[in-house]
Amino acid sequence: MNRVSVSPRLVVGLVALVLIGWFLYYSIEFYEETEESQWSLEAFRNPYLAAELFMQRSDIEVTDVDSLARLDELTNIGTLFFSDPNQVQSPRQLQQVMDWLDVGGNVIYTANSVSDNDDLLLQEIGVEVEWRDYEDEEREDTSLAETFREYNRQIREGKSPEEIARELSRDTWLTTVAFDDSIGSLEIAFETEKVLQHPYLDDSGDSQYQPFSWSSSEQGVHMMQFEIGSGLLTVISDPGIWTSYRIFEYDHAYLLWLLSSGEGVFALLRSVVRDSLWSLITRNAGELLIAGGLLLALWIWHVVYRFGRMLPRDLSRTRALGEHFSSISHYLWHRRRGAYLIAPLRQRVLRRATLTLGEFARADHARQMELIAERADVSLDAVRRVFDSDDFSETTFVTTVRLLKRIEQAL
Repeated sequence: MNRVSVSPRLVVGLVALVLIGWFLYYSIEFYEETEESQWSLEAFRNPYLAAELFMQRSDIEVTDVDSLARLDELTNIGTLFFSDPNQVQSPRQLQQVMDWLDVGGNVIYTANSVSDNDDLLLQEIGVEVEWRDYEDEEREDTSLAETFREYNRQIREGKSPEEIARELSRDTWLTTVAFDDSIGSLEIAFETEKVLQHPYLDDSGDSQYQPFSWSSSEQGVHMMQFEIGSGLLTVISDPGIWTSYRIFEYDHAYLLWLLSSGEGVFALLRSVVRDSLWSLITRNAGELLIAGGLLLALWIWHVVYRFGRMLPRDLSRTRALGEHFSSISHYLWHRRRGAYLIAPLRQRVLRRATLTLGEFARADHARQMELIAERADVSLDAVRRVFDSDDFSETTFVTTVRLLKRIEQAL
């Protein structure tokens, strides 16, 4: 019977490893750290991206619509949010929106326009936009040290630099939006430079449509609601409360959720920033760009002159005069300079024709060609071709030289 003996050193080593592991495990501190990254390109292009994500997480389907022309293509639309002002500018668009409201549609409309004269929907319901100027209130001057202390205090409280900057750059007057007892009142920070006006509120006129609900701050009305047929129209003065910069403030996100119908698709009508042609090509046709770049590089390599490294001139080696002329001729021929090579021979023939043909110097070019053809007994087309054509191949170049020599001998 074999007995397995365990070495005491092995046991001690195992116990030491277990103790070291236990010590390391309990000495390590585990924690989570969240890093704030920069905004994505999609967030920069779509200022309402945070609102869309919020609605999607609230189990409401969201879609982007870039114009009213596409409204007929969409189905199951529950709420239509006009994020840009002055979207309804033609009678056909006005009738389209009013018909959609009449059958039970829900519209959130932006009225923060500089002038409401070109917005047919605002004119139809009698809403006007008024811009207000506020005189700057006198404020006590604070020292730079006090300003930094206040800034550091708000940072310690957990506020971001963007939030502190917004609080320092503008004063906020909150608008109370009242609902029923089950919901209560909401606090909304509308920009106060723009307020809404309606004849029904101050009994200054009559309008076919009268608001049944409106919400205001000390500066004026910022939201109105109208019942049009079976639908609901909500007019707001400031859609910026639902941008990614401000939707997290106060009760802005909750108000957007309450104003949506909760049924169907939430359609956001906004100006969509289109991708440039270069962006589309780089995203979908990268291989085509690489192939085009390689072809361009090959073409440049083919057409450019070849230059070697600079070498000192070797005076001990000379070239014969005939070899020099031959090299120059080959160089000009390869650079498509055949007309330059044949020009001296043409000039010599014309000078000889001037001396031998009395009428030649006073005649025009066409008559000169006729005189040369008659004297050399050559067809007129052949004479024109040897004097006027500069597109040469090896065969036509040799033929032209021979014909010029023949004409010179005949003259």
